[in-house]
Amino acid sequence: MDNLYFNLSEEEFSKSRKVLLWGFSGLFFIGGVYILITGLFFHRTTIPPVLSVAPFGISFIVAIISSLATFKRKDLFFSIDDNKIEFRYGLLNPKRHQFNWIDIVEISMPMKQRKALLLLKDGTTYIIDLTWLQRKKSSIIKKHIYHAAKAKNLNVKKLANLPTKH
Repeated sequence: MDNLYFNLSEEEFSKSRKVLLWGFSGLFFIGGVYILITGLFFHRTTIPPVLSVAPFGISFIVAIISSLATFKRKDLFFSIDDNKIEFRYGLLNPKRHQFNWIDIVEISMPMKQRKALLLLKDGTTYIIDLTWLQRKKSSIIKKHIYHAAKAKNLNVKKLANLPTKH
């Protein structure tokens, strides 16, 4: 069985996309300041100052997205080898998870979702959620998990969707 390793930290926005995001954030912020200044200090009543909440909110949301795109997150990866499945990913507070193949009893693989349900020997379950990854990478990871589980003689269930209760 081949080992699979994806470094998820190296994927980022291009510099032009980052500049556009920060530019949109700044423009909406300036728009909110303009609405406040014209309404409060120049007493123009065509646009009430309360409407400045919308540009400030949009500016805040775009600033969050652009800061997530700008600041690199380190040590995000997904790895499958002969002994274990190991990964660390997520947007806010990523945690490292490791599952040894000998601890896995069964794997449920939904065809319509980018997830995999692991049933462990101690009776607990864990869902590997790959929905935030690119479709190509998530399908490669799912196929590799499937073939590795078959090579380890694990029970693999193919489902249309994961059940809501597990």
